[in-house]
Amino acid sequence: MKNFSFGILLRIVLITGISLGLSWAFVQKNSPLTFIFGIFLIITSVNLYKYVTSLNRKMKRLFESIQYQDFAITFKSDNKLGESFRDLNNDLNAVINSFNQVRAEREATLHFINAIIQQINVGILSYDTEGKIEINNQAANKLLKVYRLKHISDIEKQNPSIFECIVSLKPGESRLLSLLDNDLSFSVTEIQMRGRKIRLVAIHNIRSELQIKELEAWQNLTKVLRHEIMNSVTPIVSLAETMKDIVENEIKANSQKEQESIDDLKDALQTVQRRGNGIMKFVNAYREFTSIPIPNKSYVSSSQLLKTLEGIFAIKAAENQVNIVFELRNDFEAFMDIEQIEQVLINIVKNAFEVENTSEKPEIRVISHTENGTKTIEIMDNGTGIEKTLQEKIFIPFYTTKKTGSGIGLSLSRQIMQLNDGNINFYENKPTGAVFVLQFS
Repeated sequence: MKNFSFGILLRIVLITGISLGLSWAFVQKNSPLTFIFGIFLIITSVNLYKYVTSLNRKMKRLFESIQYQDFAITFKSDNKLGESFRDLNNDLNAVINSFNQVRAEREATLHFINAIIQQINVGILSYDTEGKIEINNQAANKLLKVYRLKHISDIEKQNPSIFECIVSLKPGESRLLSLLDNDLSFSVTEIQMRGRKIRLVAIHNIRSELQIKELEAWQNLTKVLRHEIMNSVTPIVSLAETMKDIVENEIKANSQKEQESIDDLKDALQTVQRRGNGIMKFVNAYREFTSIPIPNKSYVSSSQLLKTLEGIFAIKAAENQVNIVFELRNDFEAFMDIEQIEQVLINIVKNAFEVENTSEKPEIRVISHTENGTKTIEIMDNGTGIEKTLQEKIFIPFYTTKKTGSGIGLSLSRQIMQLNDGNINFYENKPTGAVFVLQFS
C-alpha cells in the first residue's frame, strides 16, 4: 500500500511542478514551452487517473470474465505496488479459479451423465415446445430407427405411428405400441427448465419380457395339460389292452355272428389302444418344450456355425436342387450354448427346405453380419412366404401348418434364443419368401 501511496504522491508532485511550469511559460508568452508543458500535464493527469482507477478496471475485468465465462485471465501486473495489491490479486485469482473449477466440475458431471444416458438400454428423448430435440441417446435412435434427430417431426418421416404416439401422450401417461419387430412402451414426463417446458420421453422395448411371460404361460399350460391327459389316458390304454387280451384269450364264439361281434370288439379296443398310445406319444413330445436344459455357454464364432450348417445341408441341397448360400459378411463371437443354437439354426434351415417354392431357382441364404452393434444371423428363402394371417401365430406353441408337424419347433427356437440372451424374429422377404433373424447379445 505504501508503494501505491508513494506513486500517487509522486504523480501529484509532477502535476504540480508541470502546472507551475505551464503558468510560468504562459506568463512569459513562450508558446513552445507552453505547448510542451500542456502536453506533459495532460499525460501526467491521465496517468494519475488510470493509476487511481486500476481497481475499478480489475473489478470490471473480473465481472466480464464471469459474464462471458472466460476464466483464462490472471491478475498480477501490479503486484509491485505493494502487499495489499498482491493480496487483492491473489483473492481475485482465487475467485477466477473457483469459477473455473465449478465450470470444469459441471462439464465433467454433464459428460458423465451423458455417457450414462448413451449406454443405457432405455431410449431417452427430450424436446421443447417447438419440437427441438434436446437429448436423444443411441438406444432411442436404434428403437426409432433413425440416424440423427434434430426435430421431433423427423420421427414422422420414418414412422408416423410412433410420432403420433409420442406427441399425443400427455405428461404422466404411458402407452404400448406393437410393431412388426418391437413392442415399444412410451412414457412421458414434463419438466420446467429455466422457464421452458421440456417433454422427456422414455422408450422401452418390452418384446422380450412379453415373450418370456407368454412362454411361461404356455409352459405352465402345457405341464397342466400333459399331467391331466396322461392321468386320464394311461388307465384307458391299460384297460383297453387288458380287455383286448381277455377278448382274444378267454371269450370264445359259438357262432359266426358272435365271432363277427368279437372281431369288431377287438378292432375297437385295438383302435382305442392305438389312439391312446398316439396321444401319450404326442403329449410326451411336449416334454422337450417345458424342460430345456440350462445353456452351457461359451464364446462361439458365427463362421463356425455357418460351417457346421454347410456340412449338414450340402448334400440335401444338391438332392433337392436348391441353391444354398452361406455368406459371412461379418464374423462375430457370441456367448451361447453351441448345441442349442445349432439346433435352432438346423430347424429353421430345415423349414426353409420344406416350404412351398414355385421359383425356377429355389434358393436359401444364410447370412452372418453385424449392424449398429447387433450380431445377426439371417436365414432367408425365396419361397411363397407365410400368409399375413398366419404370421402372428408361427411362434405360438402347438401351432403348425405342416400335416405331420408338432408345432413346437419355432416356439422352442424362440425359447432357446431367450435362454441364450438372444432373440428371433420373422420378416417377409421381398418380393417373395421369408426371413428369420437371429439376434445375439
